[in-house]
Amino acid sequence: MALGDWLGAALAFLGPAGLLAAIFLLFLLDAAIFPALPEVFIVAFYFELVFRWAWAPSMAAAALLVLALAGDVCGNVGLYAIVRALHRRGKVPKRIERAMQKWTKFLLLQDERMILLNRIAPAIPLTGAFIAVCGWNLRKSVEYVLAGGAVKYVLLLALAAAMGVAFSPDLSRLVATTLVIVLVAVSFVAGRYRRQRMVARA
Repeated sequence: MALGDWLGAALAFLGPAGLLAAIFLLFLLDAAIFPALPEVFIVAFYFELVFRWAWAPSMAAAALLVLALAGDVCGNVGLYAIVRALHRRGKVPKRIERAMQKWTKFLLLQDERMILLNRIAPAIPLTGAFIAVCGWNLRKSVEYVLAGGAVKYVLLLALAAAMGVAFSPDLSRLVATTLVIVLVAVSFVAGRYRRQRMVARA
């Protein structure tokens, strides 16, 4: 069972609040620990709120957007704080530190702006760790996390809302979820292609 399904099921007894808590945790874990496909679940939970719990589409989208961004920021800042503390104490292995710094030299952008590009074609995982090790400005980094996330998730929620108007509940879920999975797959392939190009250049 996917992490999002597990969280949704575990918190289902809370009703809509459980879905919102699950979204926050999904985005936090995705930013701080490992990929959790939050894009798929923000759309799935939107339909759950609108069709099952009869929330107004605008209210559902706004609540999910706020909590998704909050989870994203908390995950990145939390990871940054942990890695920064380890880095200051010399606990980050030099080999890993050198590898991370060398990796950023082959990126199209070599500062905080890379966070925006990373939304389209992921090339740096665990962004908070890179912010800490590479000495990126935390305030700027958080601003880019918020800006890139807001654009991406607003577009996904707008897609879900459009599908909800155009099709029946079941069909809109299927079409929107399929489109999001395709978009995530394209983003993953683009990121992988970029990483291969950078490795070849190295």
